[in-house]
Amino acid sequence: MILIVQLPLGSHVSQPSQTFQGLTDYPWAMFHHDAFRSGASLTTAPGSPTLMWTKVTSGPVYASPVVSDGLVLVPSWDGNLYAMDEYSGQRKWTFTTSGPIYSSPAVVNGVVYLASRDGQVYAINEQTGVQVWRTNNAFNSPSFPITSSLLVANSKIFFGNWCFAPRCSPVGYLEALDASSGNILWLNATSTAVISTPSIDNGKVFFGEDDGTVLAVNETTGHRIWGTNVGSPVRNAPTIAYGRVYIGSFNRFYALNEATGATAWSFNTAGFNTTSAAVYQGIVYFGTGRGNVYAANSTTGAQIWGLTLSAAAVSSSPALALGSKVLLVGSNDRYLYALNMTTGVRLWRYLTVGGAVSSSPALADGRVFFGSQDRAVYALGASVPPLYASITAGRASLLPGEVSNLTITVNDGTNPVSANVTLSSSNGGGLSPPVQQGVGTYVSNYTAPLVATATTTTIHVTASAPGFLDAPSQTGINLVPYPSLTVLVTPKPSSISPGGSVSLMILVMNGTAPVAGAQISLSSDQGGSFSSPTDVGGGNYTTTFSADLQSTGPTLTVQASKLSFTPGQAQITVQVLGVGIPDLTSSKLYGVPVWLIAGGVLAICLMTLMAIIASRRRKNGSEFNSLGFRY
Repeated sequence: MILIVQLPLGSHVSQPSQTFQGLTDYPWAMFHHDAFRSGASLTTAPGSPTLMWTKVTSGPVYASPVVSDGLVLVPSWDGNLYAMDEYSGQRKWTFTTSGPIYSSPAVVNGVVYLASRDGQVYAINEQTGVQVWRTNNAFNSPSFPITSSLLVANSKIFFGNWCFAPRCSPVGYLEALDASSGNILWLNATSTAVISTPSIDNGKVFFGEDDGTVLAVNETTGHRIWGTNVGSPVRNAPTIAYGRVYIGSFNRFYALNEATGATAWSFNTAGFNTTSAAVYQGIVYFGTGRGNVYAANSTTGAQIWGLTLSAAAVSSSPALALGSKVLLVGSNDRYLYALNMTTGVRLWRYLTVGGAVSSSPALADGRVFFGSQDRAVYALGASVPPLYASITAGRASLLPGEVSNLTITVNDGTNPVSANVTLSSSNGGGLSPPVQQGVGTYVSNYTAPLVATATTTTIHVTASAPGFLDAPSQTGINLVPYPSLTVLVTPKPSSISPGGSVSLMILVMNGTAPVAGAQISLSSDQGGSFSSPTDVGGGNYTTTFSADLQSTGPTLTVQASKLSFTPGQAQITVQVLGVGIPDLTSSKLYGVPVWLIAGGVLAICLMTLMAIIASRRRKNGSEFNSLGFRY
C-alpha cells in the first residue's frame, strides 16, 4: 500500500496562549474523504436535522465542501471558493478564479488545492486565502475545463480535464503535478473527456473516461497498466477497497479487480447512472439516477438493502458517519437524507430552500455540510454555544514607548473557560504573548509606537476554544505623540560679503518653554562650514557659519532633536552682498575649463616676453641688467 498523506489535526493563528487539539477533530479534507474515496469518517452524524447555519453564494453549489482546521471550504459555480468558520459560518476569506467551479478542493498540510473550469489549478494558503502558486499553461496542457476533483497524495496532484470543442485534439488529459510548485510531472492524453475524479492505491491511479473506459496508470510515469471498458460513460470517482475498484457508469455499477481490471461483478441499476460509492466492513453503498440508494455485498455484489428516496435522481454520493452508523445523501428532490447504514431505514430528512442537492455531504465533528443548487451551503448539527470575552487596558493614553497592561477574561456566560487568545492592534505597536493567570484570565502588555499625530489604536482580542463559537472583544488606547520642538534662528549680521561669516543665534522651545540639552544639526545648500554648536543655556545655542567665496545666498537648515520630543527645524537664507568670486576650478568656456584657458594665456605671455628679451640681446650686443634693460 502507498502512504496516503495524513492530514494535520489543525493549526491556529498567531500568539497562542496555549495549545488545543485541532479545531476539526475529524477532517473531511478532499472529495469523498480520502485518496481511496472511501466516503467514510469516524465522526457521528447529527441526531436530528437541526440547522446550525446556512450561507448563500452567488451561484449553485454542485460540489462537495471540504472541512479542515476549523474551516468549511465551499466551491461555487460563481467561480469563488469560500472559506467559512466551521462553527458559525462566518466568512473568513474568498478566493476568486476566472471560471465556474464544479469540483471539490483538497487540503494537505495547510495548503488548499483547487481546480476550476478556467483550466487552472491553484494552491492557496488555508488560513489566509492568499495564492501560493497557479499552473502555467505555457508548460502544461491547454486551458481545458477541469470538473474532476483533485487527488492529492505522495506530494503529487492528479486530475482529469476535457474539451468538447471540434478543434480540441486530444479531447482530454489525465495530469500529474508537483504539489509544491505546480510543475507538470506527466501528461497522459486521452481520446475522450476525463470528468471522473481519480483515486489512488499501491502506485496506481484509477479514473474513468467518457467512452466507458476505466483505467489504471502508473503513479510515477502515467503509463497505462490496464483498461476495462464498461460500455457507457464513467464520470464518478473509483472507490478502492478490498483489492477492488468500485465504480459506476451511466447504466450499471461494477466491481473490478484492482490488479488486472477484470470484472468481479456488476449490479443492475435498471439502466440508470450511479454515484461514487462509499465502503465499510464489506458493504458498498451507492445511489442511482432512479432515486435509489443501495447497499451491496462488496465481494459478491448481492443486494443487502435498497431504498427509493423519491422519483428524483440521486446524484449526490453517499457519506458514512461510522460513529453512529448513519448514511447521509442528497437528492434532486431538494432533501438531504439520513439513513440507517445497516437497514436502510430513513432516520430523518432536511428540506433545502429551493434547489436539488447534488453536492455530496461532508462530515466532520458530528455535523454534516453540503451545498445545494439554490446557491446555499448548509451546516446541520448541534448548535454551538458562544464564548464571551472582555479586555481592559491599565492605561488609556500612552506616549511612544510607554506600556499599558491588558487583562483579558473568557467565560461561557457563567463559568471561566480556558481558551486560545490572540491579540492585534489597528495602529501598530508591540503586543506580548498572552499569559494565563488562571482559568479564563490572561494578561498581556501593549507598547505604544512612535506617532506623529494623536490617534487611537483598537486592541482586538479573539478567544477560541473547542466546542464554542469564537468570542471577539476590543478596547481603545489613545496614542499621544511626543511634544514638538520649535526652532527660531537669528543671523548676525543679517548679510555678509562673499566668503564672510555669520553668527547664528538659535532658540529651541516646546510651546513657550525653552528646551536645553537639544542636539543641533546644521546644513547648507551651498557648501560652507559651521562651527560646533554651543549650548549657552536657557534653550539658546550659537554657531558660526562661514560661506564659500562662490556663495550667492545659501539656505541654512537648523534641526533640533531631543529624546521624548518630536524634532523641529527652521531654515534661513543668508544674504550675500556683491558678486562672489567665480570658481575657476569648475567654470568652463566653450566646454574648456577656465583655469586651463587662463594658464594657457599666461604661458603664451611669458614665452612672448622671453622671446622679446632674447631678440634685444642679439640686436644690441650689450649688457642688460637682470630685468632685461640696458645700463
